[in-house]
Amino acid sequence: MTWRIALACLVLVAVPRGASANGRPPGTSSITFRQGQETDIAVGLTFGLVLSHDGGKTWAWMCEAAVPYSGMYDPRFAFSPTGAVVATSFEGLKVMRDGCTFGATPVGTTAASTDALGPDHAIYFAAAQVADAAHGVVADFHIYKSTDDGMTFPVAARSTPPAAVNWWQSLQVAASDAQRLYLSGYAFMPGPGGVGTVKQQLLFRSDNGGKDWTPLPTAAFTVAPNSVIEIVGIAKDNADQVYVRVSAIDNMESEAIWRSSDRGLTWKQINTKPEPIGAFAVRAALNGQGKHDLIVGTKTAGAEVSHDDGDTWAPLAGAPHMNCLVENAAGELWACTQNYGASVVMSDEAGIMRSTDLATWTKVLRYQDLTEAVSCAAGTIQKDTCAAMWCAACVQLGCTPSPAYSCPSPTEAPVTPPSGGCCDSGAGSAGALALGLSVGMFLKRPRRRREH
Repeated sequence: MTWRIALACLVLVAVPRGASANGRPPGTSSITFRQGQETDIAVGLTFGLVLSHDGGKTWAWMCEAAVPYSGMYDPRFAFSPTGAVVATSFEGLKVMRDGCTFGATPVGTTAASTDALGPDHAIYFAAAQVADAAHGVVADFHIYKSTDDGMTFPVAARSTPPAAVNWWQSLQVAASDAQRLYLSGYAFMPGPGGVGTVKQQLLFRSDNGGKDWTPLPTAAFTVAPNSVIEIVGIAKDNADQVYVRVSAIDNMESEAIWRSSDRGLTWKQINTKPEPIGAFAVRAALNGQGKHDLIVGTKTAGAEVSHDDGDTWAPLAGAPHMNCLVENAAGELWACTQNYGASVVMSDEAGIMRSTDLATWTKVLRYQDLTEAVSCAAGTIQKDTCAAMWCAACVQLGCTPSPAYSCPSPTEAPVTPPSGGCCDSGAGSAGALALGLSVGMFLKRPRRRREH
């Protein structure tokens, strides 16, 4: 039993409605459509991953251990045209091709902090591997590229932006130009006079498919010691128009959206909120003048829409409490929403909602309606660990599992995973200490945003 599975179990046994999972309530963190076949959907959760192959009518669950991830971390997913689901992890970039197992890629266990899928189907990921001489680990902050669905990541195709870096935060490819990429990250540098450290924000653009990188200015941004710059959008019809979110502009919760219309050379702040801007989307230009509809959403500070690329904004009445927002090829907006709510966040009664007109929002996924775990063969983590926990997870989420699982009635004694299952590990003091240290390691790492 590894500590990673123990961490996954820690999340599962702590997700009753209204309760927290590793400090986070059950929530939806990401929505990813399969490129070219958007009835296939992968949805990242704070307690695992759910998959749909019928446009969101039915869903099946995978636990965190199957991906693998745990603690406060949320992977970034990509869904290729072949049906491969790619996920970042501290154990390397993982790929699932059979619907059951996330296996290693040829790059091995090099930690992957962010990934992206281009319109030409090229898969990119950014390494964030700190050197560890004691374990033979070599520092690696390359940008890797695969043109064969992640089967290979040739050394000749990898690149290194011209800067010292500690973490790559975001990477995006323009939908209208497969050669245009934007990348953000940061590095900790010696402070003035060599005293202490300061965080240096990093921003780059590539015009040749990631082969070379041009540094972009960051001086225009309002940043504080805790700030992080993240690429949040590129106009679908204009690769030169890019948007970033800057977190903690007051060194606390406030965030801002900035826009560049000249490939990241100059920037204009177009929106700010007193709390994290969990959702942002840029839609296609509508008026023939290059102006786009933009939407920003938060959990408690409401949502807004702009019809002129962010120059002016209006409240978006009736919008749910959003944590992410994605537009699919059909023009539908899918949002990560509040399934249960909390003391300061109202419930939307769904973990995913969608809209075509921004006026009416339809519930797509309610955690209470889940019935199945992804069906896999014995010998897989999904079968041996995740499926074995599904009855207990369902009780926690308030759902009714399929009769195929022969789950006890919710009125019976709480379900206990079989001996040797995930929740047995770490029961002793030594195990508890190891688990605590593992959690601490994850908490110190930048985590995948956004969660709720």
